[in-house]
Amino acid sequence: MFEISKTFTFSAAHSVFSQQLNPKWTTNTYPKCRRLPGHGHDYKLTVYLCSETLDKSQMVTDFHHLSWFKQFLDRCFDHKLILSLQDSGTLLFLKKLNLIDDDVFSLPEIEKMKPSVKFYGVETDFSFVSGEIDVDAIDLSRFIYLTFDNFSCPAFSEKSVVEIDFYQRLLDGIALFKYSPTSEQMAKFFYKFINKNIEPLGVRCSRVSISETETSCATYSE
Repeated sequence: MFEISKTFTFSAAHSVFSQQLNPKWTTNTYPKCRRLPGHGHDYKLTVYLCSETLDKSQMVTDFHHLSWFKQFLDRCFDHKLILSLQDSGTLLFLKKLNLIDDDVFSLPEIEKMKPSVKFYGVETDFSFVSGEIDVDAIDLSRFIYLTFDNFSCPAFSEKSVVEIDFYQRLLDGIALFKYSPTSEQMAKFFYKFINKNIEPLGVRCSRVSISETETSCATYSE
């Protein structure tokens, strides 16, 4: 069995609502990672690919064949605040902004104008999809991961300029994750996403490791 690895980096923030600390094992029992709006990391993500045989280049595969994944990270993870759709605090915040109603995401009207935003999502079967939201709403139950870009709306007054700027900064900056955005859950997500999309290359992702700091790392494999 041959195995190669490629490391990627991106900067992002998360709020780990699920954090709980056992006082028997630590003196620091305050769960700081639960705080909103979140805290940031310079993530290091290592992808391991394996194959029983080598290709025509006598490689497992060329590292350039992972360019699509680098583009995905840059577009969907870099400089994003990753929030969980299981977090009641996140849901309350987005509901108060009229962005979420039950499992449906939609854009609010601004001075009777409907804005638009580009979305990028990973569905529950780990397929990547993208499109634009304007009038239509999105069923959040379709997605494991969902993020946005290029929010736009015509401005008609000083008030609408401020409101548009707020929603643009918010929506271009957040990502919604089905699970708690721990390193463990993110490693599992990347493992399954890569395997789903790299299948035509004839190689397999054997494991994924992700580090939040120089001294901590989580790995997922099957």
